[in-house]
Amino acid sequence: MDGEGDHYAQVSAHTLSTVPMSAPVVVAVVGGGASGCLATAQLARSAAVTGRGFTILLVEPGDVGEGLAYSTRDPRHRLNVPAAKMSAFDDDPLHFLRWLRRHVAVDFPAGGFAPRQFYADYLRHTLEETLRAANGVRCKRVYARATDVRRHGRRLRLTLDDGTSHPVDGVVLALGHGAATTSWAPSALARSPRFISEPWREDTRAHVPAGSDVLLVGAGLTMADLAQRWSRAGVRLHVTSRHGLLPLPHATDPAPPLAPPQLPAGPITLGQARRLVFAHIRAADGDWRRAVDALRPVTTELWSRLDTADRSRFLATTVRRWDQVRHRVDPAIHAWLEQRRTEGSLVVHTAQVVDARDTEAGVEVSLSDGSRIVAAAVLNCTGAGSGVRTSHDPLVMNLLAAGLATPDALDLGFATDASGQLVAADGPRPAIWAIGPLRRGELWESTAMPEIRSQAATLARALVAALPTPRTGQRVHDPYGLPLTASPAAAGRYVAGLGRILRVRSGAETLVAEAVAADPQFALGQAVLALLGAEWGADVDVTTALREAQRHAGRADEREQRFIDVVAARIHEPGSAGSAAALLSYIQAYPEDALAVSIAVPTIAFSGATELPAEAWALVEGLAPVYRDDWWYRGLLAFTRQEQERWDEAAELAALSLAVEPTAGHAVHAKTHVHFETGDHEAGLAWLDAWISTCGSDSSHRAHFSWHAAMHELALGDDNAVRARYRAQLAPPSVAGVRALIDSASLLWRGFTAGTWTSVELGPVLATVPGDLLVNPPTPFVGLHAAIALAATGDCQRLAQLRRSAAARSNTVFTDTVAPLADALIHLVLGDPDRATDALTALSGVERLGGSAAQREIVEDTTIYCAIQAGRPGTAQSLLQNRLHRRCSPRDAHLHTHLRADHPAGHPSPAE
Repeated sequence: MDGEGDHYAQVSAHTLSTVPMSAPVVVAVVGGGASGCLATAQLARSAAVTGRGFTILLVEPGDVGEGLAYSTRDPRHRLNVPAAKMSAFDDDPLHFLRWLRRHVAVDFPAGGFAPRQFYADYLRHTLEETLRAANGVRCKRVYARATDVRRHGRRLRLTLDDGTSHPVDGVVLALGHGAATTSWAPSALARSPRFISEPWREDTRAHVPAGSDVLLVGAGLTMADLAQRWSRAGVRLHVTSRHGLLPLPHATDPAPPLAPPQLPAGPITLGQARRLVFAHIRAADGDWRRAVDALRPVTTELWSRLDTADRSRFLATTVRRWDQVRHRVDPAIHAWLEQRRTEGSLVVHTAQVVDARDTEAGVEVSLSDGSRIVAAAVLNCTGAGSGVRTSHDPLVMNLLAAGLATPDALDLGFATDASGQLVAADGPRPAIWAIGPLRRGELWESTAMPEIRSQAATLARALVAALPTPRTGQRVHDPYGLPLTASPAAAGRYVAGLGRILRVRSGAETLVAEAVAADPQFALGQAVLALLGAEWGADVDVTTALREAQRHAGRADEREQRFIDVVAARIHEPGSAGSAAALLSYIQAYPEDALAVSIAVPTIAFSGATELPAEAWALVEGLAPVYRDDWWYRGLLAFTRQEQERWDEAAELAALSLAVEPTAGHAVHAKTHVHFETGDHEAGLAWLDAWISTCGSDSSHRAHFSWHAAMHELALGDDNAVRARYRAQLAPPSVAGVRALIDSASLLWRGFTAGTWTSVELGPVLATVPGDLLVNPPTPFVGLHAAIALAATGDCQRLAQLRRSAAARSNTVFTDTVAPLADALIHLVLGDPDRATDALTALSGVERLGGSAAQREIVEDTTIYCAIQAGRPGTAQSLLQNRLHRRCSPRDAHLHTHLRADHPAGHPSPAE
């Protein structure tokens, strides 16, 4: 690990060179286990956006990432939670699963239980990658134990067991579980050389010859691990505990998650809590696992509603039963324990240890059930130790003695506020935060990964926000170096939201809203919030957000003011030449603004600011010197290359982008188009389905990726799959608004024209679309889909309104393409498919409508349908033949063959 520590320092020193050191900040993270790793990673993330020099002292005498839980290298020791739920980051729930599939097994199942040794490797790798990306953050490994923290002026001083001390601005206590208690052991047993009080230490292995017995005191998760470690042929294991309850297994085929119960208002008694839990289990049809798992989001709140007396009664009467159902094991481990129990090589006692004496054969242990066991070794498997008041950890003792920390009401850990900051005995709260088991008394659920990763993110934001304001006045920058006129806390949320926009992931509007809540005068943040409301359909009061942006624009710099003007133009003059020119002019001045570039290029995320594809291509290609090998830019360039039909280059660029950022939406979109346009439907469908269910589960445009998957199924002729996907992923209310119009309605129409549906019912879809949007669309691309949807419903009146609206626009794409398209479809609705065919084949400018070629192909599908309805198979054959030259499609090939058989070449139908 020495080399690894040096590596962290090297990576951080490289990034540090770009940040002035006028206001250096030093934060110590005490403990390098899972809690310490995640706290360090989140601190690095939060600190990187402040633009300040930031040093993290990671104080840990052993290997980083291991701690008590993950120090084992025994492959039989498994995580107690499926891999899909063990991500280090709340905002990327499948991060660990992707790491496993990249580094361990490409097909590792989401519900599988990984060996714990891999999780330690994962934590180290995740920390290393986070530090590498954190500009201005330096992480220094300190191989020692912390023994004391004291106030030192406005700062703190951290003392180590090697006699050195360090002035720091903040401390994070990631101490993990305390040493296991031995207070239950009779004095004769505690003195015995055969008693192993700390069984995880490598130097505690006792000599256990064949024919011996081993006693494990405690029947929880620690026992399950150590039973595997100590089990061997000819050795019988005894397990004893007060309740005699072995760990229960997770379900082998878990049912879908259950919604958490509604808690009553006000305080709750322990009796009420028990009744609520049992009622919830009954509501789950007796599936206690689903019911217990569904309680997790409300467990902390439920705990907070209990008074101290009821919490104490819970610990005295119920905690073991709760731990048994809440903290379960891999079904394979449970089966192994039960098999050993059946064979007789594992014996379970419901008893306490009452006495012991050493003999030549071993230590004879007397149990309260009358049993006597002569054991070659007695293992302490009782889990975490006693409270902080009786802790023998010098750091804990000194914090209490100095009044910098106080025990919680039950003495399970320290008293803290909502962010984890310690509550001092008197005076102001020190800049000391706790994470993990030290907060169990306040939160109860505070030892598993979902809670720890959430605590890490919360304390990091709170700690960085609480640091003294830098005296240099240096501004925070976004990931591409553009300064932000915002507080560090607001900038941090904004940068996180920007990351989600660039990845095309959901939740961006929430993060940007948090940014402006943290700093209401953050004008740029207000403008971006308005933009997301206007163009992504986010739940935002667009008028108010834009007004606030303009009201506080005087506080912003020139770049931010120009961006606010660009957003105002796009909202007030959507699709106009003036708004497009303003955006392109802004990008020319500030090419590093990745958000502005995203808005300007017509993609899955935004409608764009260019009329012709070649204009967008030139814009993207011209930015290569600015972004070089950036993952986001490579994804955008990959999409450009696929539009240029440079399939191999597009696939390579997408792969490079996804290797760095597996959630990169533009790269995924490009790869999806490559599969579709090259006719690689089976492989494309398999890959896309896998991505949608993993990395793409929280994509803001998940519906569009589902549409792509349905297009593969349509091309393959799998009508049942298309119908099933529509019902599951594209039917309202799962999809609504503009997305429903573009994805859901278009799929229904294309499926109808292909014969997947014998009739098309668009009413429920269009009910989710604002009525004015159908007759007065903001962009030609929306106009295209509005025209198709209105034709599909036979709504001639609104088609005529759309035609008049498009004809009155100043935008030539509306006048020259959308209006004639509406005219052609009116002919179809009025029962004249022949005239509709003529009008559609004469239609020009389709490539200028926006969107992708695959989306615009709905015009071609409609033309083929009209031609067939008009009795003009030759026209349909010609269009199909041209398309089959472009790519393979079993459905198109079948239809082409069918038409040719009915109307051989040289024998046109009478209509032709």
